[in-house]
Amino acid sequence: MSIPRALLGREFRAALINRYFQVFCALSLLGGVTASLFSEDANAAGFLVLQIALYFVSLFALLAGVSSAQGEREEWQLLFTQPVPRTAYVIGKFLALFSIFGAVLLLLFLPALISGSAPRSLALLYLQTLLLAAAFLSLGLAAGFLAHDRAQAIIIGVSAWLVLLVGVDLIALFAARWPVFQNWPDVWVAVLMLNPLDSFRIEALFALQQIPAEAANKTPLANWWIEHAAAWFALISIFWSAALITIAGWRLNRWEE
Repeated sequence: MSIPRALLGREFRAALINRYFQVFCALSLLGGVTASLFSEDANAAGFLVLQIALYFVSLFALLAGVSSAQGEREEWQLLFTQPVPRTAYVIGKFLALFSIFGAVLLLLFLPALISGSAPRSLALLYLQTLLLAAAFLSLGLAAGFLAHDRAQAIIIGVSAWLVLLVGVDLIALFAARWPVFQNWPDVWVAVLMLNPLDSFRIEALFALQQIPAEAANKTPLANWWIEHAAAWFALISIFWSAALITIAGWRLNRWEE
């Protein structure tokens, strides 16, 4: 037990000095206070927190993962001489980053809670934001271990983030305008469902009552999605996290100096 504990402690200390976390701490507190002070009502505060979570949490989780993966690249040869499976380094980094993100996110949500937003809605949004962060931490780790240097890792990671943020939606929007594709609307619903950012956005907006429930009655799959939106997002975010951690571990196991 001493080796796993030492590994986790090492990764936790490294995560604490990650500059992306330090910037994210300041932005989270600033965003949470701003959302509380300048919102017209409690529901508006929750909506602003959602926007911050969608754009900034996902991006900084990605960058933190990349930084963690690339931060010790010169030491890999020495680290791999230790009697620890290489995959354990990936899991240790993920657990350390995930734990710190869980604490830092409180800076974003506590001001809205103090201002009078519904505790239950905010608690659900907090948990979903943490799951979103987990998916993009994993994406950052995978990009960091797959790339040959930090610049390449950032390019790969940010490109993937942009595709998930706007690329998938634009492709689905333009394709849905073609008559040949309009006969299969559930195909495009499925594409959106598999995207963690879209899944997070739709579930959070419905939970905050920003979208009328009748908007889900367009297709059978869309109706099912909205009825099970919270469970589906939890499932898809866990799937993305596990798959990307597996890819990162596979890459590290194949690494040779």
